[in-house]
Amino acid sequence: MDNERSSKRKLPATTYHSGIDLWIVVMLTLAPTTALVIGTYLLQQGQGGGALTLFLCAAATASLTAAATIPCRYTLHDDGLTIRCGLLCYQIPLAEIISITKSATILSGPALSMKRVLIQTSKRSYILSPKQRDSFIQNLEQKLREIDRATSRPES
Repeated sequence: MDNERSSKRKLPATTYHSGIDLWIVVMLTLAPTTALVIGTYLLQQGQGGGALTLFLCAAATASLTAAATIPCRYTLHDDGLTIRCGLLCYQIPLAEIISITKSATILSGPALSMKRVLIQTSKRSYILSPKQRDSFIQNLEQKLREIDRATSRPES
């Protein structure tokens, strides 16, 4: 029974974190930082009400940005790919993946870098930016080949 269980045991999932471009970090932090700087200036000028408003705007903007971007990672399982970017979470069965290509598209997606990977399924496209892009593509293609071999085997 132990052999049966161990032969059916799946490999552990591999997690790839998103690459992060400095200019994207600057763009995402520009609004809350600006609000903090102006709020501090208003506070020094004795305008506490305006400063409080800007501090609240900075906190809200920073919170929303964090909720939309942290964490940004891609987890490769034996039978699927989980994309997690902030509150968004996508589950893609590997059998639905049609193509994987390197990309530098400016389209929006759960990616914090311009070194991107475009994954095409029959339903939609996903834009990712794993830090270890080549390793991610290689491992994903290997898993797709394993699925192809398993589905093309005649049953005994």
